[in-house]
Amino acid sequence: MSSGNRNKFRSIVAKYLKGGADEEETDMIEKYYELFAGKPDHLSEVSAEELAGVHERMKGNIAKRINSQPARSRPLWSGIFWRMAAAVVILIGLGWIFFVLREQQHPGVKLSIARMVTHRSVKGQTKFVVLPDGSRVVLHGDTRIEYGRDFNNKTREVSLTGEAYFDVVHLNASGRKPVPFVIKTGKISTTVLGTAFSIKSLPSESEVVVTVTRGKVRVDDGGKHTSLLTANEQMTYNTHTTIADEKVVKSQELTAWVQADMVFQEMPFGELAEMLAKRYGVRISFQNTQLQNCLITGRFSGTETLEEVFKVLTLTSNTKYALEGGELVLSGEGCR
Repeated sequence: MSSGNRNKFRSIVAKYLKGGADEEETDMIEKYYELFAGKPDHLSEVSAEELAGVHERMKGNIAKRINSQPARSRPLWSGIFWRMAAAVVILIGLGWIFFVLREQQHPGVKLSIARMVTHRSVKGQTKFVVLPDGSRVVLHGDTRIEYGRDFNNKTREVSLTGEAYFDVVHLNASGRKPVPFVIKTGKISTTVLGTAFSIKSLPSESEVVVTVTRGKVRVDDGGKHTSLLTANEQMTYNTHTTIADEKVVKSQELTAWVQADMVFQEMPFGELAEMLAKRYGVRISFQNTQLQNCLITGRFSGTETLEEVFKVLTLTSNTKYALEGGELVLSGEGCR
């Protein structure tokens, strides 16, 4: 029961005990008491003294009704209204009791599914995502990330299943304190402030692989192991043996998959548009259908936004673009 409903219910009980409740309020209190008599958990909204007072006053009211004349008739709608009100109070009370029992059995468990944001990539297709703080993520095929809708308020936390490349922006809170960025992969946490790196944590494998291309990250398993990695360093953590192996690597080569589909040589614009539409999750259309035949050559790192890509492409193809909502429209006279 919410605090507002609880206070209102208690105030009606107080009026009842003082003899100031009207007939409808009296009827509601007595029906509530009768329904939950012998069930103290359901009557926890009132104190033991108040319950005893309700019980005694109910006995007195019953005696008065036996010795008095038949009560004056009340409008039918009034009785129905208060019976419905009593039912609502009871249902709210039961909901509150259920919530309390749930918290006692599962402390800290929150119904947060609706507050989570999920991004997925399909098998064999990379996907580009911009997080609310401006950080950029490239998901390898068959990968999922999740984060809360309150992301970047006090901390930035992402849950990862699969393989992803992160280009994290440095972010300070109001007090100039850096806001940590944490990626959860099972029991492994990777914490950064502003850097670029990849994490691979496939459900079918027992290893978590972290490769840093820029900056510094901290990787820990919450117990035995903590690693600090800088550019061109890689850590492989075995989740079964809890053994971590660190080594120097050529990070650009190991993260070359981030550029997948972003290096093209004389590719028809129509074919390129289909590929970019899947990567960025937008619809791309041509006002001039002849533009689809233009041959496009380009090379990108893979961490550019959709607009950054098309600012370059339109310059080299004598076209213009307009991005509205989830659709990008290309127009122009044709290829140079």
